[in-house]
Amino acid sequence: MPNDEPLTPKTGLVVPQAPALSAAQQAVLAELYLPLMGPLAYSLYAALRSLQSSENELSNRRSHAELLGILNVDLPTVLAARRKLEATGLLRSYYQQDELGAMYIYQLQAPLLALQFFADDLLSVLLLDTVGELRYQQLAGDFAAQPIDLTAAKDVTANILDVFHVDSQKVTTPPLSVQKVRAQLVANEPAEDHSPVLSDDDFDWQLLGQILKQNYVDLKQVASSRQLIITESRVYGISEIEMAKLISEVASLTTGQFDENQLKLLIARRYERPAVSSQQVATEATVATTTTKDNKASAQLSTAEQQLVTYAKQTAPYDFLSALKQEKHGFVTSGENRLVHDLIGRGVLPNAVINMVIYYLLQNRELAALNRNLLETVANDWQQHGITTPEAALMYLKQRKQPKSTPTRRKNNRPTRKEIMPKWAQQQQQTESGKQPAQTGKQITAAQRKQLADRLAKLETNSEKED
Repeated sequence: MPNDEPLTPKTGLVVPQAPALSAAQQAVLAELYLPLMGPLAYSLYAALRSLQSSENELSNRRSHAELLGILNVDLPTVLAARRKLEATGLLRSYYQQDELGAMYIYQLQAPLLALQFFADDLLSVLLLDTVGELRYQQLAGDFAAQPIDLTAAKDVTANILDVFHVDSQKVTTPPLSVQKVRAQLVANEPAEDHSPVLSDDDFDWQLLGQILKQNYVDLKQVASSRQLIITESRVYGISEIEMAKLISEVASLTTGQFDENQLKLLIARRYERPAVSSQQVATEATVATTTTKDNKASAQLSTAEQQLVTYAKQTAPYDFLSALKQEKHGFVTSGENRLVHDLIGRGVLPNAVINMVIYYLLQNRELAALNRNLLETVANDWQQHGITTPEAALMYLKQRKQPKSTPTRRKNNRPTRKEIMPKWAQQQQQTESGKQPAQTGKQITAAQRKQLADRLAKLETNSEKED
């Protein structure tokens, strides 16, 4: 992910002219994109259209202060909305510095057609999680083409040459002006926009293919659905064997092909399940604790923290979030599920680090539910600091929490806040409560105590002689 370049209200901006949206594109933008990006990003898209420059000259620039005035919001809010437009493929942002100063070039992108939107794995999955299955099916039906049976009708459409007279020689050899315009349009055609690609280094495609081949599933369609499979497996922690079973359930027995929408719905129904019990979480974490003992970073962590790290590595974000919410006697909201889905879809942080972001917000910050702004802020900060493991996340949090002094109470007589660990992490500590704690550097032995007493006695004797 590219680093965010400096941005202030005085920073310039240029919005090159983009083709006007058709009625169909406006409908897709309002019905399909708006639920994903929210009303503010939707307004930002409209505001940028109003700031388009027909000259397309970089010297003819405006400032972000003008954009802030149109939207009546602050700069961080606009930046968050801009990132949503970029993430959904509606905007491409470029940063440049010249003799006039820093500026951003915002190239507006047209929304996908409805058919393309529903065929896109990431966008369709996010829409499903955002609006729910019922509304998702309604939207798909609204945008589905309703063909008319023309088998009994006769085509009486006029041909262009029947209506207009065109010089055949000009058609064979187009005039120079036509060729120039055609070449200019091709040169200005925007590059093909690609959806975010998630890493699939840990996914065993060979194993999945072997199982599906035995079940006579069309492997060519599996290859074309690669991004969907990776997205769903990362969000819900679905193994290759489980994914093969799910695909086989929706695959046709005759053709071996499957409906991607049916696969999405099946996974959504089956894996949006109640959270696992805290006792089960503790058991799983205890069994796997030994896997982190050889890690240099984990050696500096407590037993409970090592258990947290291990569980974060082995658990899908949705299950991790569910366990924490159940520990707080709460439940996962549809909005929280959507936030986790969105963060995973960006592909900027590993699952284990995403789990630590969730843990930090719900446990350390004591939030009742995940907040989009805080979630994106923390994830962005960790991404910029190169946090790629849960151990690094814990060490980073400890470094930021280093106190300048260690008073037992604040001036308002309130006790200092202690680190909150979930009950399943505390259970292991309770099992070790019978062990005697090791001596710390502040404790002294009996021999050292006797030596200190002798030195004090000698000092008193010398003092008496001087008197």
